[in-house]
Amino acid sequence: MSSNKSLAERAKLAKTILASRHSSIRSEHVEKKTRAALLEKKMSSANMSEPAKTQMRNDLAREEGVLEMERRKRMSQSDFESLSVIGRGAFGEVRLVRTLPVDSSTKVEIFALKSMKKSMMILKNQVGHVRAERDVLAEANTENRWLTVLHYSFQDEANLFMVMDYMPGGDLMTLLMKEDVFTEHVTKFYMAEAAQAISSVHALGYIHRDIKPDNMLLDARGHLKLTDLGLCKKVGEACSTDHPDVILAGLSKSGEINLSLSEMHPPRPPTMPAQSPSNPNSLASHFSNMSVEMADADAVPPSIAASEFNRTDKTRREMAYSTVGTPDYIAPEVLAAQNGQSGYSYSNVVDWWSLGVIMYECLVGYTPFYAEDPVTTCKKILKWQKCLSIPDETRRSVTPECLRFMSTLLSNADSRTSTFEQIVTHPWFNNFGWDGLHDCPGPLIPSGCAQMDEMLEFLKVCPKSDARFPHLIAEITANFDNFPDADGDEIDPNFVKPSRAEKDALTNQFVGYTYKRKKKPRLPISATLFDAQTNAST
Repeated sequence: MSSNKSLAERAKLAKTILASRHSSIRSEHVEKKTRAALLEKKMSSANMSEPAKTQMRNDLAREEGVLEMERRKRMSQSDFESLSVIGRGAFGEVRLVRTLPVDSSTKVEIFALKSMKKSMMILKNQVGHVRAERDVLAEANTENRWLTVLHYSFQDEANLFMVMDYMPGGDLMTLLMKEDVFTEHVTKFYMAEAAQAISSVHALGYIHRDIKPDNMLLDARGHLKLTDLGLCKKVGEACSTDHPDVILAGLSKSGEINLSLSEMHPPRPPTMPAQSPSNPNSLASHFSNMSVEMADADAVPPSIAASEFNRTDKTRREMAYSTVGTPDYIAPEVLAAQNGQSGYSYSNVVDWWSLGVIMYECLVGYTPFYAEDPVTTCKKILKWQKCLSIPDETRRSVTPECLRFMSTLLSNADSRTSTFEQIVTHPWFNNFGWDGLHDCPGPLIPSGCAQMDEMLEFLKVCPKSDARFPHLIAEITANFDNFPDADGDEIDPNFVKPSRAEKDALTNQFVGYTYKRKKKPRLPISATLFDAQTNAST
């Protein structure tokens, strides 16, 4: 019976793959005809001579042929040269790599290559998560500034591979550990970028479900992108009107916000005087329904509370960072649903709760429900209305609008911020320059990134035998931990080649995993020639 079920599942999967390939071939044929028609239209409007038109047609045909060969080429690990290991875990690792040129005309590119062991994915029931990450990254187009771009995914007998943009700035957690706390204006910048990143995931029809500083990577200019989308859950169809750029444009057109404002990094707000809890209009009163002292007997055992307050903020974060599988950023309704409590379900507002926890951590120096063990953290989150408190020092150092905004994130699911539009129109973001946010450098440039573009360009041509190579790699990967790597292309000594049956079992689990991002045709004419067509087809 089980063999029949397995055969039926394989047949269903094969049917899905064939349908997908047929759809892809048909789509490519339509796009090819559209490009040819667009070229004819552009040439006619430019009053080009017939010989010049013929040359352009030949150029397009040649370029289409090159792209077709690239699409059909089967990718493998041998297409990349390993330069350094920048991440390693129980399931696999991440390497800094560069493409190996086929000939002198081939452009060398720098990527991050993520590899995952198939056997561990199956053993730990991670197959669905791997597929979810691949699917959402493949669905996002290259114009999405808020998600790490997936260029290729492929597999071999033992591993799955994902080739993505290299983000040299490290992650937001590393920056938080270095800075200890952020000022309010720095926090506002990262909340604005993170909100757009989260909204872009929601616009694709997914809930991220794992929003945390470790999953927010920084580029060389200090801008943020979301990564590690393995826990994403598909909850609907992609909706372009939910994309943050579309929302910002709509709000600007209606006059609700002014995108022309350019005050990205306003000066730090003046120190706020302590506010009296007895004043019903004070900020303390605003939080009174969600905040009590941490020493509350029902909130946390006295022994833990005492041990927490004897530690510095930096120590708390370092301990939290070292905890494997920390639940600090999980929304209470997610924990309630996982615990099987009746009537609990959750929507994409769980991601906005996680953003609120990160905002708290940026301003205070540690997460609001920190504990020495995950179980106690979960208990605090489930009793968040009793356990959440804002330190007096933080209250005095930030504006009332800042804390009010955070309260819209750290609140009950039914009253929590649920859309990007609500974030943009909140008073805390009044006079904030959303439009030019990505055009300016971030308020904190990651270590060693001032000359990163030049270093990455040199890395494309610098051979490993060059005496400067070790120092160059050290500078480029300075924001990542060091991992031993005797030989970047070595074969695992413990790897045993699987039998035919085992190989089939591993392969069947990941049928359809292969992906290759489409490239634009390159022609010796205006770079904007195919922009409209490409944007319409991606």
